Amino acid sequence: MHSLSFKMILLFLSIAILAVGLVALWVNYSMQTEFVQYYQDICTQRMSSETDLQCGHGGRFALGAAEQAFLSTFRNSLWISALVAIVIAIILGLVFSQLITRPLKRLIVSAKAIAAGDLSQEVNNKRQDEVGELSQAFNDMAEKLKNKELSRRRLIADITHEFRTPLSVIQSNLEAWIDGVIPATPERMVSVHDETVLLSRLFTDLRDLSLFEDGKFKLHCASTNLVDIVNTEISGIAAQAQQKKVSISADIPDELSEVLVDAYRIRQVFHNLLDNAIRYTPVGGTIKIKANSSAPGWVTINISDTGSGISPEDLPYVFDHLYKAEKARHRGYSGSGLGLAIVKQLVEAHGGKVWVDSELGKGSSFYFTLPTV
Repeated sequence: MHSLSFKMILLFLSIAILAVGLVALWVNYSMQTEFVQYYQDICTQRMSSETDLQCGHGGRFALGAAEQAFLSTFRNSLWISALVAIVIAIILGLVFSQLITRPLKRLIVSAKAIAAGDLSQEVNNKRQDEVGELSQAFNDMAEKLKNKELSRRRLIADITHEFRTPLSVIQSNLEAWIDGVIPATPERMVSVHDETVLLSRLFTDLRDLSLFEDGKFKLHCASTNLVDIVNTEISGIAAQAQQKKVSISADIPDELSEVLVDAYRIRQVFHNLLDNAIRYTPVGGTIKIKANSSAPGWVTINISDTGSGISPEDLPYVFDHLYKAEKARHRGYSGSGLGLAIVKQLVEAHGGKVWVDSELGKGSSFYFTLPTV
C-alpha cells in the first residue's frame, strides 16, 4: 500500500478518472443539448407539414424512439471510451512506475549492501534524467566511501606500526634493565627517552589532525613579521642541524609585507618542514629558506634541501597521513609520518596552498603561500 509503484499507479488512475470523467460529462451534456436544440429547430420549421418527426401534441417538443436510441448509443460509446482510457492509464502507470522504481530499487539494494559493509557497490544506470543523476551521485558517494574506508584502514595499520616500534624499544630496554641483562647506561636511557619523545609527538600530531577533521580547529590570526618566525625556528633547530653538519640559510627581504597568520601554527609549519629537510639531508648538506611576494596579497615561502629527494611515484602522496616512502621507513630516517599532513592542513586553514618539487637524488623544494596584511 505504501510502495512508490502503487502510489504512481493510483496517481495515474486518479488523473485519468478525473480528466476522462469531466470530459465525458461535458461531452454528454453538450451533445444532448445541441442535439435536442437541433431537433427542436427542425420540428419548428416543419410543424405545418406532414413529417415523420415526432414533435409531440400541440407542437410540444418530444424526442422520438430513434433519437432516444441515438443518444443512448452515444452515451454508451462515451463511457466505454472512458473505461478504455482508464485501463490505458492503469497500464501506462504500471509501465512508467516500473521505469522509475526499478533503478530506485537497485539503489535501495546497493544502499543496504553498503550499510552492511560492502563498499564495492555500483549502480549501472545510463539514463540522462534525474534518476540517472541520482544513480551517478550514488556511485560517486560509494566511491568516496570506499576510498575513505581504505584510507581509514591504512591509517589504523600505519598508526599501529608507528606506535609498535617505540613501544617495543621501550619495553625491551626496561625488561633488560629489570632482569639485569644489560646495565641502564645514560646512552641507553637517552635512546628510550627519544622513543618516548616520538610517542608524545605522535599523540600531539594525531590530536591536531583530529581537531582539523572535526572542524574544531581555530586560528588566532594577527599581523606577524615573517622574519621573526623564521629566525626563531632556525635558532630552535640549530642544534639538530649542527649535529648533522647541515647549514641553514635564510633569504627574507626586509621590505617583505607582514603576514596575517597564527604565529604559533606557522612556526609549527616551519618546524615540520625544517625537521623533515634535516632528516633527509646528508651530512654536510644545505637547507635554504626563501620568500617573495610576487603574487599580490600573498607571500610565497620556499624551503629547499640537498637531500635524497622524492621519487615520482611517491611525490603525489607526501602530504597524506602517515605516508612515508618505503626507502625511508628504516629507523634512521623515521619520523611520525604526520608532519607534512599537518603542514598541509595548517597552510590551507590560512587560505594558502602547499606543494613540492623534487627529483630523486637531487633534493626537494617545498613551497607554501600565506596571506599578507
